[in-house]
Amino acid sequence: MSDNVLNQLRNKRNRPTVTPRQDALLTQEQPQAQAQEQNSLPQPTPVTELANSTAATADTIAELKAELEKYPQTRRHSAIVLEKDLDQELTRFCKELGITVEVFLEAAWTVASTDNALTEKITTEAKRRYDQRKRVGHIKRLITMLSNPSK
Repeated sequence: MSDNVLNQLRNKRNRPTVTPRQDALLTQEQPQAQAQEQNSLPQPTPVTELANSTAATADTIAELKAELEKYPQTRRHSAIVLEKDLDQELTRFCKELGITVEVFLEAAWTVASTDNALTEKITTEAKRRYDQRKRVGHIKRLITMLSNPSK
């Protein structure tokens, strides 16, 4: 039985090989010239190819990381809640310009923060809207409490 297993392992090692493919687009002289070139050049082993590929990938990653450091870092912010109509208008506006709402808000802040009068005007409007949002939240809580009386 062990002799049978040993023979099976030996037979697996001696698998038939496939003959090289002949490319129909090449003339008869071209494959011979290519075969001579291939035989004269040292063929890299798969390990060498992998090492070269890994080194190239590491270089590319290092270059990309260096370029990335030139840009400001971003940070995910909590979801922004906007008035329904304002959200639709702002989204449409940004889509037409080919930008995101987040990038628009960054740019708006960058411009507004350099102008004290404009910043004051925006802050006044923001405080008004904030008070309005608080009142809306309070009203919604009251409606919920009155709609679900405790038993």
